[in-house]
Amino acid sequence: MNHPLPEDRTLLARERKQRGWTQSYVATQVGVSVGAVRRWESGRLPYPASIQKLCHLFAMSPQELGLFKDPTQSPSKPLEPDDAEKQAAWEIYVELVTRVPVAALENDRGILREALSSLYSLFQTTRTILRDLGPVKARSDGEFNGSVPYLGVSMLNTILRPLLSKWHPLLQDYEGKRPGSIGILEYERQWENYAQLRQEIAELRKALLDYASALAEIAGTPSLVSSTPTA
Repeated sequence: MNHPLPEDRTLLARERKQRGWTQSYVATQVGVSVGAVRRWESGRLPYPASIQKLCHLFAMSPQELGLFKDPTQSPSKPLEPDDAEKQAAWEIYVELVTRVPVAALENDRGILREALSSLYSLFQTTRTILRDLGPVKARSDGEFNGSVPYLGVSMLNTILRPLLSKWHPLLQDYEGKRPGSIGILEYERQWENYAQLRQEIAELRKALLDYASALAEIAGTPSLVSSTPTA
């Protein structure tokens, strides 16, 4: 199994730091998310179009930036996504970053039922987009398979499904016992599992933001979600 290199051991990271540039700056110049630059500096190869932009930005060749791999070695250079895959990535990305949990549940604000309903809707919408995209050849680029079908299915099965299948019935059962004299938000906060569910949604948000970053890279758009840049 191929393991990504630590960030400070990649040529791309070293060249960036020598110039005093942040990951956020490189992301803006190349037109990708900060998460994409972070993955590149951990050993994942950019798409060919991004490699060209990086070479122009740094005035260096792919070999000098560590972005060239011997074709006899693994992982191989990822293929450029076609227009259909870019469109699907954009559609899932927009659906993803506009969901309540991804926008974050602030302390003492928001309703858990609204968050779960938003995630459930995302589950259904993503399946529809993947169905419309149709079968495509999966592309492996080492530790992280960058195709839209792989990302979509992985997000649904490993991130969304476990949380929804666990918490939806539990919250639904609790909601069914709410007295009419108590408001929804007040009643939710009295639930013994309230804090735990909020914590799991917060943890899920981090994972969804990683998927959003990968989808933005495929779609060829900068991230629309604010994040703390890594120096």
